[in-house]
Amino acid sequence: MCLDNDLKAVCSVTELTKKLGLSRARFYQLQKMGVFPMPIYCTRTKRPFYPLELQQKCIDIRKTGIGLNGQATIFYASRKNIPQKSPSQLDHQYKELADILSQMGLNVTCNKVRKAVKALYPAGLAQCSDEGMVIRDLFRYFKQWL
Repeated sequence: MCLDNDLKAVCSVTELTKKLGLSRARFYQLQKMGVFPMPIYCTRTKRPFYPLELQQKCIDIRKTGIGLNGQATIFYASRKNIPQKSPSQLDHQYKELADILSQMGLNVTCNKVRKAVKALYPAGLAQCSDEGMVIRDLFRYFKQWL
């Protein structure tokens, strides 16, 4: 989100959504619900824009969570800040899991572990922080196919 001194005299919807940390689609959705004010339209170009006062109002709504319609609105944190593991880090992690499962008596490859993880955890390994639980789930997954 932007600081108050980052505001321009007028800005486009795209610029405002970047300042608010929202996608344009979500911004328009909230606008239709009455959370954010409607823009002002240029009579010559018919393009929407937000003058300084409306920009400030939108920023205040985002900060307080109270929309223009008076209803409370929950804004979730941006997903861009979530660290993503590189493919080489994931390959190393799959290799470690395959080694552990091999020590437990299963004949699995790194590729089989990758497919099993995809089946068990569609959002990826990041959704499960307990490595022991992951190993248990993978062991059960492979045991059912033996």
